[in-house]
Amino acid sequence: MSKSIPSLLLALVLITGCGGGSSDEIDKTNTPSTSPSSSVQSGKGKTTGQYKLWEYVTPKTDTTNSFIETTGDTTQSYKTTYSISTNSVTETADYVANEKTIYTKKEDRITVSFTKDGTPNGSYDLDLTADINDIVTVKDSTCKLTKHYDSVKINDKTFSDVIEIKCNDKPGYYQKGVGEVAQTQLIGTSGARSVRILSN
Repeated sequence: MSKSIPSLLLALVLITGCGGGSSDEIDKTNTPSTSPSSSVQSGKGKTTGQYKLWEYVTPKTDTTNSFIETTGDTTQSYKTTYSISTNSVTETADYVANEKTIYTKKEDRITVSFTKDGTPNGSYDLDLTADINDIVTVKDSTCKLTKHYDSVKINDKTFSDVIEIKCNDKPGYYQKGVGEVAQTQLIGTSGARSVRILSN
């Protein structure tokens, strides 16, 4: 999980897991929409779903987001910067040197690619759109769009118009026009949690 999703936050979210959530961190008093749907995974990405993933996983404008990550008694902060161009967003984070995540919007998919020291370092494809309970990657994976919240409270911060994507039962939260706003993950078997949240 060294690639930031907001850079990797999404990659992490989508490939290795979004972080694990619990009702301790998430105020679920708001009823999420959960209309069931299934997504047929073929070589072509989905383009007719209710939620346009590009609008949730990338910000609308050039921006720098600050995050605070807490694991047990340890807290650290970092910044992730997004540079926007036509149909492309480049993400860099100050905790990973010489690495970039590039989101490219295509006709039927979003390609998320990684570079390290200017050299390609892997990629994956997201569907352009998704419905609740759809797998969000073009190739089969464990990552599903599980909920949409009009409003959700995470660690005393409230975010509006948020989708929840779970990978291996680990949720990540993405706000429309902002990108990733939070992830939680259970660490080992001790019950300790890692919580990453947007602080700006």
